[in-house]
This record gives sequence, C-alpha cells and structure tokens, in this order.
Amino acid sequence: MNKVKYFFVVLLIIAVASCSNDTAEPKGTLSVKLSDAPIHYNQFMSASVTIDKIEIGNTAHVNSMISIMNTPMKYNLLELINGITATMANTEISVGNYDLMRLYISSTEMVMTNGDLYTYNMEQDGYSGNGMMQNGMMLNANNRSIDITLNNALTISEGGMNEFLLDMDVNESFMLEGVNFTGSGSNMMMSMTGFTFMPTMRLVDMSTCGTIHGIVRDAVENLPNATISLMHNGTLYTTTHSDSNGNYTFIGIPQGMYTIKVELDGYIMNPIGNEQNMDELNMTSNDTLSVNFNMTT
Repeated sequence: MNKVKYFFVVLLIIAVASCSNDTAEPKGTLSVKLSDAPIHYNQFMSASVTIDKIEIGNTAHVNSMISIMNTPMKYNLLELINGITATMANTEISVGNYDLMRLYISSTEMVMTNGDLYTYNMEQDGYSGNGMMQNGMMLNANNRSIDITLNNALTISEGGMNEFLLDMDVNESFMLEGVNFTGSGSNMMMSMTGFTFMPTMRLVDMSTCGTIHGIVRDAVENLPNATISLMHNGTLYTTTHSDSNGNYTFIGIPQGMYTIKVELDGYIMNPIGNEQNMDELNMTSNDTLSVNFNMTT
C-alpha cells in the first residue's frame, strides 16, 4: 500500500513540475552598454560616474518598473571612446513593451593628470539644473534619478535580443568651475576649482543605428587630439576626438542625414582630399561609413 502511495506522490510532483514549466513567463534579453562623447581637454586622467541602479518600465503602468542592474559600478568615461563600450546590464526580462528607463547615479569624480581630485555627490548636492533635460530626459528630485523616455517603445519578444547604447557627453555633463589656463601651445596647463554634474546623454536602439569611422591626417602623419563634430539638422549631435593614431569612431548613430567636420589647433581642412566630407552623409540601419580627413597647416 505504501508503495502505491509513493507512486502517486511521484506522479503528482511530476505533474506539478510539468505545469510550472508550461506556464513559465516568456522572456527576452536586454543589453545596455555605456559609451562616451569625450572631453576636449587632455589634462584629465579620468571622468567617472557611479551608477547604482538601472530600472525599466512602462509609463502607462505606475508600478511596472523592474531592476535590470542593482550593483553599484564606477565607470571611467574617458576609457569609453571611439567605439569602446562597457556593458552595464545584460539580463532577461519579461516580454512586453517598455518606454521608460531610469538611472540612479550617486556620485561623479574627475582626476587631472597632475593628481588633483574633484568629486561631486548627487545624494548630497543634487544634480546641477532641474526638471526637463534634452532628449526627453527628466530629473527626479525626489529619488535623485534620471528618467529617459524612449522615443519608440522597446518591444521585448520571447527569445529576442535588444541592445541599447547610452552615450554620455562628458563635455556637457561635467560643468567645470574656476577654470584658468597658463602657458600656451603644447605647454598650456589648465587648473580649476571643481565641477557640478548636469547629466547630458542620449539613448539609442543599436538595431536602428550605424557607425562612422575614419582617420585624421596631414601629408606626413596621422594626427591625434582632433575634434570631430557630427551635425544633424544644423545642430551638434555628438563629438569625439582622434586617438594617438589619428583614428576616430562614432557608434550608435541613428538613421538620417548628417554633416561632419574636424578641428585641430594649427590645422585647417585641406581643400584637396576632403570632397566627400563637404556633402551630407546618409546613415542607414547597421551601415558603416568611412570618412577620412586630410589636414594642412
């Protein structure tokens, strides 16, 4: 009799497990990566942000926010240039539509090449500025977070993979105070008294974006530290700088028409060899455009 009882108990356990598997909530994967539009001064070793948590949800449902990252991480934005990214979140979430991402940034830090250290703590000092930011972002004074409204709702499908890029502009986010310059040319040195933090960033769906890359050079060599500006509808969209080998890269550029230019102290764009740079660039999904610049003194 006991054997029969145990047999039915085993059958019941198997049946319950089977039902649990059948009703498992379908999920897809969301990946969020961080990149940087770098600062135009070369006298900083780091410009860092500490992100405590990232949530995602739907504005139509008040209690829909779910955490996709809740372990505080410190990122040196100056390491995330020219196509280099850091993965902030890579997790499975329930299928559905999401149109709001929320960031919790607790502190920021800048270290100059001479060792001077400056910090700004949002939990103590708050963000610089209030309310509406660019690109549909909103500062929440109550919980010291940043709401990013997605222009197009993110649809998570079962087994699908979605990748977003968060591009933070260091130049616009780290507002330097008490800046003073001494010397000139390559010997110019900068000092400051501190900074405040006004987060300026863009969030893009990588499935609808492309890449622009190239080299800045003159007749002799490739040129580092040039500022490359990408314009959209007559306004600045993002900037980057050529690395030690003269290379630059823009990633996460949405579909559309753009113009591009380069600036470097002591140089101008050569009228010869830059013909393609004078026209508008047509970016399409998953496209890669190669745009080189020839400079002259």
